[in-house]
Amino acid sequence: MRTLLEGLWLAIRHAWKGLRRRPRLVSQPGAFRQKEGGAVTIAYPHQKLPVPENGHYRLHVAIEDCIGCDLCARICPVNCITIEKEKAEVVLGRTTSGHPRRFHLPRFDIDHALCCFCGLCTVVCPTECITMQPDYGYVTDDRNELVHRFGERERVSAEPTHPGGRA
Repeated sequence: MRTLLEGLWLAIRHAWKGLRRRPRLVSQPGAFRQKEGGAVTIAYPHQKLPVPENGHYRLHVAIEDCIGCDLCARICPVNCITIEKEKAEVVLGRTTSGHPRRFHLPRFDIDHALCCFCGLCTVVCPTECITMQPDYGYVTDDRNELVHRFGERERVSAEPTHPGGRA
C-alpha cells in the first residue's frame, strides 16, 4: 500500500508542476535546458528535432555511383535489400570515385519496413553510394510505400531482339 501511495503522490506532484509550466517551442532558445523537466512542444511536421549526424535513418542510394558489387545485400542481416543486375558488354561509365560501372541495375529496392537501420550496408559499400539520410519522418499506413526503388528503370538487354519481339 505504501508503494502505491508513493507512486500516486509522485504522479500528482508531476501533474501539478506541469500545470504551472508554460509550454515552450523547440525553436525557442533554451528549450532543452530547463531545470525542471517541462512541456516542450514540437510543431511537427513543420518543426523537427535536430538529429545527430551519425544517426541511423532512411537509406538512400545514388544509383549512378553503384557498381553492382552486391556487398550491401549480402551483409544485410534482415535481407531488406533486393538487387537485380545485368552484365553489360561495355563499361557503362565511371562513378564519381572513379570505379568502372560494368553492371546495369534494373532493380535496387530497399524495404524500410524490414530494415533494422544497423548501417552495415553503408560501411561495406566501396563507392559509398548507399548512405543514411537524416530523415526520420516517413510514416505511412501502406507497407508498400516503405519499399524504396532506386533501380534504373529501362532494361538493357545484352542479346539483340528479333523483329518478332522475342530474343
